[in-house]
Amino acid sequence: SSGINAEYGTVEADTDTRAYANSNGLVLMATIYGKSGATLTGIFDNHGKNDFKKGNVDTFEFTQMKKVGAIRCIALRVLVGEDAWMFNTMTVTCGNKKKTFTNDDNVWLSNDPDDSGVEFLKLC
Repeated sequence: SSGINAEYGTVEADTDTRAYANSNGLVLMATIYGKSGATLTGIFDNHGKNDFKKGNVDTFEFTQMKKVGAIRCIALRVLVGEDAWMFNTMTVTCGNKKKTFTNDDNVWLSNDPDDSGVEFLKLC
């Protein structure tokens, strides 16, 4: 049963086109921060689809996000994944609110200490 505050949300992730930008083994989730609170997304995964491919835009759907009001920040956390991933933009929609975040510093996401990536990235 979905609570009264449950909101349908999506995250559209645009994978960079540079060499090695794609990732096969990344398990990623996010916290969305808004004017009136924060909500978790759940795992970024489209069942049966190869996500995070170079140059692709993947849309991840989440049905149990909380209403957070105007979207302010996204915090990305890599749970598993030694295959670094780089995205250009990430567009978060929660209910009728929408915001696009840009990876201006070209940060790689990974939790492999040998990669030059980070396992946590917050963008506002």
